[in-house]
Amino acid sequence: MKKSNVTLLVAALALAACGTPDPEAQKERHLKPKGEAVNVEFNDAAVAEQVVGFRAAPVGLVDKGSDALSSGSDAQSLPAECSIVSQGFSTRVTAPATVNMPSFGRDTPPATVTCQYNDETYSKTFKARNLSKGSRTGSSLAVGILLCPICGVAAGIAGSGDKVGDAYGFDDLTISTN
Repeated sequence: MKKSNVTLLVAALALAACGTPDPEAQKERHLKPKGEAVNVEFNDAAVAEQVVGFRAAPVGLVDKGSDALSSGSDAQSLPAECSIVSQGFSTRVTAPATVNMPSFGRDTPPATVTCQYNDETYSKTFKARNLSKGSRTGSSLAVGILLCPICGVAAGIAGSGDKVGDAYGFDDLTISTN
């Protein structure tokens, strides 16, 4: 009797692992603003109403110059005045900083970060990435290794594309001087 209960439990776990994550749970997991982060300013109230969540992203300018690399140290963070501009919102910060970036789901527009340091201007445009897809890929790998290889492969294939309700956001808005 005990053996059949264990088998039933393992089978239930394997079947549960084959399911896809709840979109609302994905948004809750990935779109968490930080209280101490800088908030963006919206250009239009209608744009602000389309936000599905916020994600805290570091903003900065780093020097990966030959001195840092030859000494074996990491990139040096530089104090810079930065602006973030996107369709419908913008903000200014002194980097390094953290900004609560809005997410509009699949329609999250790119954001351009421009930083000024020592009379030089550095600029880069960043695209939001599908945060849920990354979680599904990692989860399917764990399922495949730990519980059910067939379910893990199936979940990996099913989770490889974009899904309705996926969370989109910016991980890092750091520009390199090189």
